[in-house]
Amino acid sequence: MPTIPAPISHTVDAIYAWHESRRNAFEGDGISVSELGHECHRYLWYKFRWAFTEPPKQGRMLRLFETGDREELRMLEELRAIGCKVSGEQERVTACQGHVRGKIDGKVVGIPEAPVTQHVVETKTHKAESWRAVVKHGVQKSKPAHYVQMQIYMHLLDLPRALYMAHNKDTDELHIQRIEHDTVFCMQLLAGAERIIAAHSPPSKLHENPESKAAFHCTYCPAKALCHEGAMPRRNCRTCISSTPVDGGWQCELHKRQLNRAVQKAGCWDHLFLPGLVPGKQIDADPVARTITYEMADGSEWVDGGGQ
Repeated sequence: MPTIPAPISHTVDAIYAWHESRRNAFEGDGISVSELGHECHRYLWYKFRWAFTEPPKQGRMLRLFETGDREELRMLEELRAIGCKVSGEQERVTACQGHVRGKIDGKVVGIPEAPVTQHVVETKTHKAESWRAVVKHGVQKSKPAHYVQMQIYMHLLDLPRALYMAHNKDTDELHIQRIEHDTVFCMQLLAGAERIIAAHSPPSKLHENPESKAAFHCTYCPAKALCHEGAMPRRNCRTCISSTPVDGGWQCELHKRQLNRAVQKAGCWDHLFLPGLVPGKQIDADPVARTITYEMADGSEWVDGGGQ
């Protein structure tokens, strides 16, 4: 018997649209701790430089994220209910002059396995398959991004352990894993972040051929057009040759001023793209006129700058 499609609901559409209006305006100021372990440093550099436009998240997915936030509150309340002391909910942490940023779910003392040791708490919801993988293989292997988050939080807060609370959305089961701080691992991650922040050109591509089997993640990467297809980057202060990330923010070397978020997004008439972002070969430059000339892939010449 053929499946009858569900009727369109304008009420559901309105609810999803409301979630989209609340959440899609945000753009990260720095590198999120949750992405610090991303395999592609080129992607992180593009994102840090606001070089591409990320597709807006759909209302259903945003609602799902909020469900995770609500479950987080429930799990923290359950820790309190069994006698643990929970503090530091949504405490912010920063590194690399403030350009690496994150928020912890909380800190806890008094868990039965280690009553006197303070832990960073990381709460996550999982589908049944994902939850079983965490139980079987542990967080580091099955959810490396979550492992990185906890390691960096422990490192920046000078705490020896993290408590990973995994919730199975299908069965409501809980799984707990304690994680030990790995100093060397954290130092390597932060050193990589510092290189990304300081770089004036994109790091090497993770894969030269985005269609190869090894490059599976390139297919869905929001920076694919910029990285592999010759698309032009966005025009804003972060893609400009004159902008520099400094302690706590960004600075324009041309106009000698600090750049707030609004100014960064708007850019100015003196914008000149970082050459590594332009899909062409640099063939000339005029420092006085502030122009750089490129030979593009189709053989045409394009002049960047000059108050365009």
